[in-house]
Amino acid sequence: MTMVLTTEVPTMVATSFRGRISYQRGFAEHVARVRVIRRLRLADGSLDPERVEVEVYVPEDRRAGIEAPRGAWVTPEYLRCRALRSKNKKSLRDFFESDAMELAV
Repeated sequence: MTMVLTTEVPTMVATSFRGRISYQRGFAEHVARVRVIRRLRLADGSLDPERVEVEVYVPEDRRAGIEAPRGAWVTPEYLRCRALRSKNKKSLRDFFESDAMELAV
């Protein structure tokens, strides 16, 4: 089974201030296949109802633009990042409704 999700990957984002463009750390949407989905715990111990951690495939031509910490790269091809429930309602519905903490897809 292959699952494709809209994820948020760390990258440099262009911002404009007084007519000048600068770049700062931010997140960009990246639509790609994932191989692992994990539930996140909040500070109070409950499960995050809106976000999951995923391992997403990043094609070689897009890797240079990603400003992720070295530890976020699981392998040279897979990046650990977040996916929002609101952007992946149908794809993540069954996972959020299950008791599973992790799913390999």
